[in-house]
Amino acid sequence: MDAKFTPILITTTFEDERDAERLARMLLQQRLVACARISAVGKSLYWWQGQISETMEYELTLKSSRELYPEIEALIRAEHPYQTPEIVATAFVAGSSAYLAWLEEELRQ
Repeated sequence: MDAKFTPILITTTFEDERDAERLARMLLQQRLVACARISAVGKSLYWWQGQISETMEYELTLKSSRELYPEIEALIRAEHPYQTPEIVATAFVAGSSAYLAWLEEELRQ
C-alpha cells in the first residue's frame, strides 16, 4: 500500500434513488471511488431555513481516498440536486490489508 494512501468513506443523501445511482455511476466511471453503496430509504429530520424539516432520503456511501476527496466533493457539488448537500468524509481507523489493497488498486491515483 502506498504510504500516502488514506482510505475514507464519504456520505451524502438524496431524495431520489435515481439521483444517487446516477452520481455513484459517474464517480465509479471516473475511478474516483472503488465502491458506492445506496442504502434503503430512511427519514431525515433536520433544521433548514429556521424550521425543522423532514425528508425521506437514500444514503450514498462512497469508498475512496483522501487524495481524491477534492475531486469527489467538486463533482458532488456540481451534480447534486440539493442547494446544500451533505458531504461528510470519515477516515478509516483500521481495515483488513486485503480490502485496503483492493480499494487502493481500484482508484485512480
